[in-house]
Amino acid sequence: MDTPEVNRALSFGRGAAGYEAARPEYSPEALDLAVARIGLGPDAAVLDLAAGTGKLTRPLTQRFAKVVAVEPDPGMRTVLRQATICCKVLEGRAESIPLPDDCVDAVFVGQAFHWFATPEAVREIARVLRPRGALVLIWNTWWGTEPALPDEAETLIQSVVDRPQLEPIRLPREDWQACFEGSSFEELRKEEVAERTLEVDSDRLVSLYLSTSPFATLPPEEHERVESELRRLVTGRHRLPVGTRLLWTRLAG
Repeated sequence: MDTPEVNRALSFGRGAAGYEAARPEYSPEALDLAVARIGLGPDAAVLDLAAGTGKLTRPLTQRFAKVVAVEPDPGMRTVLRQATICCKVLEGRAESIPLPDDCVDAVFVGQAFHWFATPEAVREIARVLRPRGALVLIWNTWWGTEPALPDEAETLIQSVVDRPQLEPIRLPREDWQACFEGSSFEELRKEEVAERTLEVDSDRLVSLYLSTSPFATLPPEEHERVESELRRLVTGRHRLPVGTRLLWTRLAG
């Protein structure tokens, strides 16, 4: 009997606790740079859109007086509410943000914009922004380790990532910026941020791989088998280079 396909963009809630424990925090230097570029003070009101478990929400609450987090997945919202204080948490999607017009000074999106990179979502983000409001997009980028994983583990990971029945991401990485064409936003600006290197043990490293959508969408029995194999194969401590992709724009004047 075939297992129903799980939507990749909404698959993360199945392993929300593991996501929260394993995923890297965002670079404080990158966030400080973004805040400086968009020119907002601590009294600003901001939205963390597709907030997940609050990895980005929490540092935003340290920088701004008013933070609203919007997240569609109930599993992620549960962890978000448990792990994050000083913000309002709402159910919602990028295409239908549960906020009034012209109500926030900036919208931040961490690790998620490629899942809803459509003109519809861009228009909805523009709707909730005040005049000249800003949009900040940030990703932690990682995959390889030092030392490299054993060949058997690499082969297993690749078989999960490349499986033919895996639902594709909405748009390839090189095409998602097209959703801004003809929008009310200025041209996207890209910032350079220094790479970090984290020291992680094998348990966290395997949990990090398992927190990604190719693994989160595996049928339960297959997921259990893959996790068991990876925890057997991956041992010791590893250095994990973590890059940052940071882009921002604002509504045209």
